[in-house]
Amino acid sequence: MKLSFLNLPAELACGVERLCPLLGVECATDGLPVTVEQGDRLGIALHNGKATVYYDRPVRFFRELGLLVEHASKPDFELFEDTYFTDLSVMIDTARNGVPTVEALCRMIDRLVLMGYSSFLLYTEDTMAMEAYPYFGYMRGRYSAAELRALDDYAYAYGMEIIPCLECYGHMEKYLSWAHTKPITDTPSVLMAREEETFVFVEEMIKTAASCFRSRRVHIGMDEAWNMGRGNFLSKHGYVHPFDIFNEYMERLVSITNKYGLKPMMWSDMYFRAAGKDQHGYYERDTEIPPEVAAKIPTEVELVFWHYGEKPECDDYMLKKHAKLGRKIIYAGGTWSWIGHFPENNYVMETTRFSLNACRNNDVHEAMLTVWKNDNAECDYFADLLSLSYFAELAYDQFASDEKLHARFAATTGGDFDAFLRMSDYHNDFGNGRTFANFHNRFLGKPLFWQDVLEGLFDTHLFEHPMSGHYAACATAMREVAATRVDDPWNGLYVQAHRIFDYLAVKTLIAERLHPAYAAGDRDTLAEIANTLLPLLQTKMRTVHMTHRDLWMRNCKDVGWCILDIRYAGVVARCDTAIMLINQYLNGEIDHIDALEEVRLHHNLRGFSHYGAMATPNLKI
Repeated sequence: MKLSFLNLPAELACGVERLCPLLGVECATDGLPVTVEQGDRLGIALHNGKATVYYDRPVRFFRELGLLVEHASKPDFELFEDTYFTDLSVMIDTARNGVPTVEALCRMIDRLVLMGYSSFLLYTEDTMAMEAYPYFGYMRGRYSAAELRALDDYAYAYGMEIIPCLECYGHMEKYLSWAHTKPITDTPSVLMAREEETFVFVEEMIKTAASCFRSRRVHIGMDEAWNMGRGNFLSKHGYVHPFDIFNEYMERLVSITNKYGLKPMMWSDMYFRAAGKDQHGYYERDTEIPPEVAAKIPTEVELVFWHYGEKPECDDYMLKKHAKLGRKIIYAGGTWSWIGHFPENNYVMETTRFSLNACRNNDVHEAMLTVWKNDNAECDYFADLLSLSYFAELAYDQFASDEKLHARFAATTGGDFDAFLRMSDYHNDFGNGRTFANFHNRFLGKPLFWQDVLEGLFDTHLFEHPMSGHYAACATAMREVAATRVDDPWNGLYVQAHRIFDYLAVKTLIAERLHPAYAAGDRDTLAEIANTLLPLLQTKMRTVHMTHRDLWMRNCKDVGWCILDIRYAGVVARCDTAIMLINQYLNGEIDHIDALEEVRLHHNLRGFSHYGAMATPNLKI
């Protein structure tokens, strides 16, 4: 397809040059004539062989450009979009072991602007180098100032704002693990309040971020500051009510952001946790922040209400509670990409429409989608494209049909919607209208992937609902996708999914049969497991390991991959031990296997479980 821009502003030229190859477009004088019109509308029109692109801000022009390319083959038409959300943003977590390269983040930004995102929050914790603090982010893949400025420059060419997303109180466990940080440590993950050295450190962090990005907005974190004031602070100052500690800390922190001319936003949860019965609670209906406390929330601060769908009905009443605080509110959803190798897109799709409609009903005009990578970033960043596309489309069209959602995903990513959705079958069997009593019960894939072959912490789930057939069918389906979409830009993800499903089919077959066979004295099945299935599992695990490594090295810095090397190799090593013990038992060299003597007890699932709680109770990573 050829386009001929008649009046393209210079500020859009670089972005058009970058995106045309992704869209399959060539700029040529003999192409479809396109007029560009900036105003208060978003949309496209095609009349009498001439097109017009309407946009309000430069960054949103590129979404409309993508729409034009998608629809240009149609006869005369007009298509105008909902502009309710004034800012649509993505937060990318780079602090959970997998640190995307700047090149990979730039590739992500290309896709995001086509979807219509206008802001990009880079979540760093300690993955931002600070000259005055050499151990901050040491061996963690931290970004240099030059890398951050290069990223900011790349986004700026689209008109996209890069906003630093820091942690200025809690979530500092990686840095606070160094012995020299003791003076600024309250609890293992929370900075020490009322400590001058703490604020010197925090100011350096804010100053560094401010020097790397054009944006005058900054996310200061402040979430999940577990047990603040109950560690070293308690020993030094005695008990002080959490509200008082938090408000005092915020006052000092905002004085620093003011000093650097920054507009801060923060996660809102600690205000609600400190007011509730349980510091770990956030979404309780009966929690109310006292007016005298609400009055102490700095007027400069924007509050980000984060909720990832586990209680869909709470979005409406929680946004109403936030409105009472008299501060600007931003909503943040999540891609559910922190619980294994693939996001749980089904869950995102079940909850996103409700959440964005709650924003519309509560006068919230900014929405964010968070891409967290908890537990060492098993999930590739580009596996989140389906959730990102889905969220964006419903922000621009609350009534978007399934047909439109599929088409827009293909237009903005070049990927296969159904294949990306099928990756979510990693988590569970969602076929035949299967439902779950609560959201935790759907996240079985990661526990099955990593659980020990002998100790089988999650075996009872398979006794109730065998999964080997499910994973075998998924492996076949994804193998066909990978084979038929060789030129698809995301073929590497399809190959990874096929190989992971193939591994899980064997892994679950072993788990379904091993303990029952041992209990029944079924020596033939035990011999088959030891001499056929476990060696086969090792082969499939090595294949998954190498496939994942290739994806990681394509998109992330190599620092951090060591954790995944250890995990994958550990599964292979445990298979060796299982083979040895089963054969010793069958040969009469030992009269029992301790792990198989244990009666299998039910282990409940959790949506935020970490690897150490899944592989074996004795493992701490």
